[in-house]
Amino acid sequence: MEDGDGGSHKFVPFASDLDWRIARWAVQEGIGHNTGMSLNFVTKKLGLSYHNVCGLHTMVDSIPSHAKWKTRELWYKSDPDDKHTIHYRDSKEVISALLGNPAHAKDNVYHPRKIFTDSSKMTRIYNEMWTSEWWNTVQGATLAPVIIATDKTQLMQYSGNKTAYPVYMTLGNLPHSLRQRPSQHACVLVAYLSVSKSIGQELTKKHKSTCIQQIFHDSMCFILEPLKEAGKHRMEVVFGDGYVRHVYPILACYIADYPEQCLVMCAKYGTCPKCMASENDLGKSEASRRQAQQTTLTVIKDNIGVSMSLSNFQDCCKQHLISGWLELSQVSGKERKDMARILLGCLIGKAPSQVVLCYCAILDFVYIAQYSSHDDNTLCYLDNALKLFHDNKHILTDPNLVPVREHLNIPKFHAMLHYAQAIQDFGTTDNYNTEMFERFHINCAKEGWRASNFCDEVPQMAQWLARQEKVAMFESYLKHYKSLDDIQAEKEAGIEDVQGPKMGIFISKRPSALNQPLASVQSKHHCPSFSHHLIYYLNQFLNHSQGQAIPKSQLHSTQLPFHNISV
Repeated sequence: MEDGDGGSHKFVPFASDLDWRIARWAVQEGIGHNTGMSLNFVTKKLGLSYHNVCGLHTMVDSIPSHAKWKTRELWYKSDPDDKHTIHYRDSKEVISALLGNPAHAKDNVYHPRKIFTDSSKMTRIYNEMWTSEWWNTVQGATLAPVIIATDKTQLMQYSGNKTAYPVYMTLGNLPHSLRQRPSQHACVLVAYLSVSKSIGQELTKKHKSTCIQQIFHDSMCFILEPLKEAGKHRMEVVFGDGYVRHVYPILACYIADYPEQCLVMCAKYGTCPKCMASENDLGKSEASRRQAQQTTLTVIKDNIGVSMSLSNFQDCCKQHLISGWLELSQVSGKERKDMARILLGCLIGKAPSQVVLCYCAILDFVYIAQYSSHDDNTLCYLDNALKLFHDNKHILTDPNLVPVREHLNIPKFHAMLHYAQAIQDFGTTDNYNTEMFERFHINCAKEGWRASNFCDEVPQMAQWLARQEKVAMFESYLKHYKSLDDIQAEKEAGIEDVQGPKMGIFISKRPSALNQPLASVQSKHHCPSFSHHLIYYLNQFLNHSQGQAIPKSQLHSTQLPFHNISV
């Protein structure tokens, strides 16, 4: 379709700019069939090409989709009547859509980097995934580090049992600041897993639990199956900058809470899903050797043939089961942070100093682990806080006092042993924490459910989400649209569109804390040598030829001419 000037009509399938703007507003605001949009006189007055919401949706649905929704049914041979439906999208198409988004063309990173604090290259910096050891080790061609997240969520706010089981996918090629923002569409919902619990009524509770776990593994295996071949033999992708590249999608991180980590890793609840530590070894100050897929498969295969029943098989594979107990449930991230703010204040003067020291060390660890950028020094601070906790934790189980617990074999305490290595391997924790996906639940599950008629809601949720994505994609297309005349004019003027990834560390333009004492800065940021290094740094700017610079032999005894600084 062409306009009067002979150029491509950039608003197709919409008739005009107004047509598009009204459609975008209607889709984003969730205009329904019973609103004023269904009145003919409104559409006639505005001169729209559609006359009601149904016609509007038909037009939006005609926009090409990068990744179409499909369905797949799973069932057991012993119970063929109970169907478990998964709604999914091709994982290769999702990767192509993420890398091909023109809005992110300047943000995509194709190669790993090693960043250091100075030219001596003695202290390594870790923040984005491309600064990590894992990517630097694996990289042999253009890599697409795949990040998968699963998290079952409640759809009803106060009561009811309506749940959804979304599976999200994003890529480490994009900065985590983009991945965390739903409006950027840098994280895509790739599937809704089945939440049906209609398993054979004659089965025992343990058999039902095993069937549900098997459905999860079969579903994830089917959804991610296309990545196996692409990871081995590469896939061709048209990137947002217009270049065609061969890409190897490799699973880098699987983000889940602790129960789902055990489910994914076939680990017993109460043990560590990352290493071979048993439930009685979680309180130790050192981690065990890492879990390996081959080890798990070997244990399962060795015990299938010799087990007489499901219970016997589970006992034989004790190290690879999912069962146990959970004392504390439904504590949100906000509630945890609120408790952390007042914890020490509640303990001081009411508990022995060694107990206070334990909790102080844990809080130090928690806050240091949340740094948006780490280096070798801050990782040492992290290890030191953990060591301080382990050196003093015995008082929490001392039978001569009032023990807090009988033991400290707690999975989350043990997980702290893996943080420093995870930061070195995959970048800072904001690359793969579960908190970022809480916001995606609202956009990708709960709002879609509210827009449905609450009957067979998952297909309606998928359709609602597809329309939201198409509108966002079309809006991005319009921002980057160039007519043939514009392209020809740029060529004649010799203008080149240079696009490249944004590298480096981003620092805020204005300090968030003004006029802070140096001693306070050193304490809060765990950098005891800050003043010392600041003296060396500032001395570089003094004029050496005029004798203003202080000799290096005297710098160790030099004092700064100020006591406060804004950070």
